[in-house]
Amino acid sequence: MSAQQIFRLRNPALLMALAAAFPVISYASGAANVDFAAGSVTAVNSVGVQRPLSKGAEIGNGDTIRTGDGGRAQVRFSDGAIVSLQPQTEFRIDNYQYSGKADESEKGFFSLLKGGLRTITGLVGRSNRDNYKVSTSVATIGIRGTEYTAGLNPSGDELNVATGEGLVEVCNAAGCILLASGESGLVQGNAAPRRSDVRPLLPPASIPQNLQPVFSSANQRPEPSPPPTLPPTPPLVSGSNYAVAFAGEVSGSPNSNVVSPVNATFDTANALTSFDDGSVTYSASVIAGAFSSEGVIGWGRWASGTTSASGSLIGFHYVTGIPTPTADLAALGGITATYNLIGFTFPTAQDGTVGQAPSGTLTANFGGGMSNSTISLNMTVPIGGQTFSIVGGTSWASASMPQTFSFNTACAAVNGFFTGANASHAGIAYKIDSGMSMGYVSGVGAFKR
Repeated sequence: MSAQQIFRLRNPALLMALAAAFPVISYASGAANVDFAAGSVTAVNSVGVQRPLSKGAEIGNGDTIRTGDGGRAQVRFSDGAIVSLQPQTEFRIDNYQYSGKADESEKGFFSLLKGGLRTITGLVGRSNRDNYKVSTSVATIGIRGTEYTAGLNPSGDELNVATGEGLVEVCNAAGCILLASGESGLVQGNAAPRRSDVRPLLPPASIPQNLQPVFSSANQRPEPSPPPTLPPTPPLVSGSNYAVAFAGEVSGSPNSNVVSPVNATFDTANALTSFDDGSVTYSASVIAGAFSSEGVIGWGRWASGTTSASGSLIGFHYVTGIPTPTADLAALGGITATYNLIGFTFPTAQDGTVGQAPSGTLTANFGGGMSNSTISLNMTVPIGGQTFSIVGGTSWASASMPQTFSFNTACAAVNGFFTGANASHAGIAYKIDSGMSMGYVSGVGAFKR
């Protein structure tokens, strides 16, 4: 062994100093990789060493991702989660563990220190929601769903969260709130989280005009284009021939119905703003939340609205889509399809009580020939310390298969319709007679098979 080699082995202090000065191999391993970065995007590790981030860069535990003014980044985690970061954002990976399968050892704990993000969650947190949390200066965000946006104001004392699909829980020391698909919430300082009509304004990351494909001088091979950011929801296009199932107070009375065809108008956020059935026009005054799926079905709630018949709308829940063509329904003869709940509004009662997330399935047996076809709904609606079960259905002759349907159960009136090619989706509105002081309960659900 040479003298030089002996010197290296017998000077641990020097080795530690070198490791601190050049911590190239100390970056945490394999939590995520950068899908796309534009503008100023850097990572700072747990000991304060900063490095620039570009496409393909690896990010791990303890890293804080920072985007500058105009900087944007999209990060993909090993469990399939995608996080899109807005300009002037700081996002830290506190404790991420994923072995490749959901075995209760997986964890996803993060901090949004500044700015805003949009995320589609992965496998972490799906089987045990306690394994996922995003902490902010005013509240924590937990998931019971798959997609949401969150944004902090510049001073960091106000958090705005909106659920795209699924269910999100926002908590602080003053309380918690559950936000379903299409709903948004606000936390201001130390106050309890509350529902809000305002959604975070977080446009998707885009590729700057000046970023052109780069060619390698060695092999003249074009650099792969950055992958697309989170796919935008296709719009619901204003027009005729829509169906709308609704439930809520109309002119002071509880009501539930399905009307088709109607002329429907949507805003740029895919919220239904008005519709008319040829005799009455329904118009939103305050939209409490809205969401849509695949450009096929939309749902939401108007906190208030009006009708052309000089009537008022209070707690008006709706689900809408273009009814499935009759030919498509007829072609499904002999098929039994199960539809799972993909979106809903939180149930609301006449006295202002707001319930929790409903659950349930809808089953359609599309009979062949002249045999009967059936629809059955099995849904639970928790509100006011009670859980109501909506169990029932209806039948019809398949030769005259309708796109819309209505039926009554022991406690509820249900109205709905099929929408999408080959009846890919269904929407229902319900009105429950609670038999309690809170009065009638209204809500809607969107289903997909």
